[in-house]
Amino acid sequence: MRGLASEQKDKKFKKYRKIFQEKFIFLNVYCRSVKEEHDPRGPEGPYQFVDRSVPVVVIKRWDGKTFVQQLGFIAGQKPGLSRLSSWVDKALKENGPVVPPKALRPLLKSWTKATEHLAKNRPSSAIPELLKITKGAANKKKFPDGPPEVAALATAKLEELTQIARRGVSAADDIADPKEKRKALNRIQRDYGRIAAIKQLVKEKLKTIPK
Repeated sequence: MRGLASEQKDKKFKKYRKIFQEKFIFLNVYCRSVKEEHDPRGPEGPYQFVDRSVPVVVIKRWDGKTFVQQLGFIAGQKPGLSRLSSWVDKALKENGPVVPPKALRPLLKSWTKATEHLAKNRPSSAIPELLKITKGAANKKKFPDGPPEVAALATAKLEELTQIARRGVSAADDIADPKEKRKALNRIQRDYGRIAAIKQLVKEKLKTIPK
């Protein structure tokens, strides 16, 4: 367990480290002390190696579903790596490669970027990533069974941002000072203008402001 999780160069760990990197979303192989077993921190670390520790393995599929979770030592008479390797081989056989389909990977990457931008209040950076998802998901050759779930998430998020922008435009309508109104509308255009409907709406509103 320790060898697999560490940066040891021993060849016997190479195969299974590669499997974890390429076939699984591998959260960690780590140990936590018996005392920490009772700490309310959930089943996944991060934890540090400590003396007299209990090994824990958690493997998740690309969509976040946990399909392997081992707490405690793997039973058997074989050396530790042999027991772990047979256990990993079994998990791989039963679950298959669990990386996302190739066509889906860029959409998931864009979703991750979009959520990161939104968490930092950067809608102008998030919207292009969301639009990449909706455009990519519409490719029937890549997704013959219909758009993937992430497309629905992106569409919902774009609708939410559209409504936020529309409320901002409505608030700008109540500003009496033409200069301040223009500033408010330009801010909305900067943050949400990549949404076509908002771009057009703000453009029309700006035309009505006397110079």
